[in-house]
Amino acid sequence: MKDHIRTDAYYNSGVRREISRCYPGTREAALKTISNWIEGSPSHCLWLHGPAGTGKSAIAYTVSEKCRVDGTLGASYFFVRGSTNTSPHFFPTLAYQLMLAVPDLRGPLWTMLCEDPTVLDRSMGEQLDKLIVQPFLSLRVANRPTRVQVIVIDGLDEFDCIDGETIQGNIVRMVLSLGIQSLPLLFLISSRPEPEIRYAFQSSPPSSLTLLPLDQSLDSDSDIRNFLRKEFERISVKMGMLLVSQLPWPSTEDIEMLVRKSSGHFIYAATVIRFVQEDHAHPMNQLDMILRISGEFAGSSAPEGIFTHSIAFQELDNLYLHILRKDRNQVELPKVLRAIMYLHATGGALTSYIEIIFNLRPGSVRIMLEGLHSIIGVFMIDGDGLGLQFLHASFNDFLTDPKRSREFYYDIDDFNAELACAYMYIIAA
Repeated sequence: MKDHIRTDAYYNSGVRREISRCYPGTREAALKTISNWIEGSPSHCLWLHGPAGTGKSAIAYTVSEKCRVDGTLGASYFFVRGSTNTSPHFFPTLAYQLMLAVPDLRGPLWTMLCEDPTVLDRSMGEQLDKLIVQPFLSLRVANRPTRVQVIVIDGLDEFDCIDGETIQGNIVRMVLSLGIQSLPLLFLISSRPEPEIRYAFQSSPPSSLTLLPLDQSLDSDSDIRNFLRKEFERISVKMGMLLVSQLPWPSTEDIEMLVRKSSGHFIYAATVIRFVQEDHAHPMNQLDMILRISGEFAGSSAPEGIFTHSIAFQELDNLYLHILRKDRNQVELPKVLRAIMYLHATGGALTSYIEIIFNLRPGSVRIMLEGLHSIIGVFMIDGDGLGLQFLHASFNDFLTDPKRSREFYYDIDDFNAELACAYMYIIAA
């Protein structure tokens, strides 16, 4: 069974760097709703949904952590963009975690695998039945009651394969179908409201589903305001005497402007904080630049229709563009960004790989990205050197839309051609 389990999909996996729990004092309304659902909702599935940057993964992580402490976390599966071909591992990974959480399942599950070990290579529907449904039903027959277990599935919309959208909808339908079995299982699923997922949920009977949209009604502005105030206080303390003559900083008006710019999207506020506290830069100067961004872009000759999406993403795009335009190497940067996106999706973006592909001097990529740590994470990979990853999925979306990323858009066909030439050169050498 070991070869069919994705431990990197656990909510607390050691390879997961970009997800963290909710900031203290934020998302309390959403967390309270989920807590009430766990304690006594008639539905066995809750769909937490909202656009990118609204904090879905942070909420899912926080719920997973609380359930683990309470002893009610049955399993977790956190999808990551680029996690291809995960369908054979999805239900085995959940079943393995459930077996650890509910020791009484070990006997029935072991018997099932001994009788038919090929079930691990069967369809997802059969895996769900054989690895999860039947073992729980056997406990019911044996009159061995089981405490309700919560299964947290985050980022279902990130399931990425040839028929990924179809599988997303199928997973939803399979989970919803479990309602008639009355199993001691609750499913929390978080995702963007993508069409296939939305249609699958809409087809379910109301009694089997609880909906939790992340929008302004859940005190997003208040949460973001609280987050910004506490983070700026932390930065002020860290900077010490440099800011003491300017306190209070930022002003109430500045905080309110940032809250309006966020429009309920935590990713904007989090990116602002990372940018303000960049190394080798004065936080006041960094914040002043952000507060001026809207004025700078309002007068620019942007292509028609460039900002037809929500105000939140207009402001986020402006922030991304401002950060990228500070980089000194504007010629190489677009293709390096495309390389990070491509290599991360295919197994890992290493600075050394990118330097080989584009024939750059060792260390060039790290120097190039020195001022971009508010949007690109740099981390050590044991034995392999420096790895790179974007800090939020919204940056991928930004780069793949030429109307949004403008001069930083790098056509995938051009990148593939350059990648092919690089490989041919390496082979010939």
